[in-house]
Amino acid sequence: MNTNLVIGSEGFIGTPFCAFLEAKGEAVIRFDIKRTEKEDARIAQLPLAKADAVYFLAWDVGGSKYLYEPKLQKNQLDWNLALMKNVFDQLEKAKKPFLFVSSQLSEEVDTVYGVTKRLGEVWTDLLGGKCVRVWNAYGYMEGEDVKSHVISDFIYQALKTKKITMMTSGAEWRQFTHITDLSNAFHMALHSKGLRKTVYDASSYEWAQIIDVANMIADFTGAVVVPGSKTGHDPIASPNRGRIPGWLPTIELRDGIRAMVEEARARIKNEKR
Repeated sequence: MNTNLVIGSEGFIGTPFCAFLEAKGEAVIRFDIKRTEKEDARIAQLPLAKADAVYFLAWDVGGSKYLYEPKLQKNQLDWNLALMKNVFDQLEKAKKPFLFVSSQLSEEVDTVYGVTKRLGEVWTDLLGGKCVRVWNAYGYMEGEDVKSHVISDFIYQALKTKKITMMTSGAEWRQFTHITDLSNAFHMALHSKGLRKTVYDASSYEWAQIIDVANMIADFTGAVVVPGSKTGHDPIASPNRGRIPGWLPTIELRDGIRAMVEEARARIKNEKR
């Protein structure tokens, strides 16, 4: 049985990814500061001796309202630099196959998040690891906080207030990728023998505007969409790093959003009991 160390196992992507690995019959060693402070990957000794492979998902990250907040940039920088230093130093010594989960925002050189993710890609290449850039992960409902992402935020608004109040006009374009598809991408990338590059994209390869997402949610909930006056920003990157050989996305955005709405309805119903 293959044993996987998942650093960042309790996160937005990490939680369903661990379930994905276990469903494949593989063992998972969960490692996350959310479990215990002893698993703070910025300073902790990693249980690498027990692992056959490593997935590096841990990061100080959130939705756009978190990533671009000026007051939070210094904290993001300190956290992620310490995280990389500790984890990559140990991976270099352990010589275990590993995958670093990056983001399409690594092309943004004017944000701390983008710069640190790009540094992680470079470090991964130097150590002979694999890297997958995530394009706007979605698929599971998050809690309502500063780090939550746009689709979860819109769904909670729609169900609780019957209104989706947007921060922007919604004209900005995105490519959303379901977490189930991402889980397959991570696993295939790490275990593929035919990869010629370090960094690959995992994307739906279909563009959608944020206003389209809001309207889909409105269709499923009966909510009214109220666009904002601000102009959002389009990504400067395009998924040109190439697809992982043999991997294709399988879940359509509308189907993924419909499932999230049903999950949120069930969660809100349970909260009222």
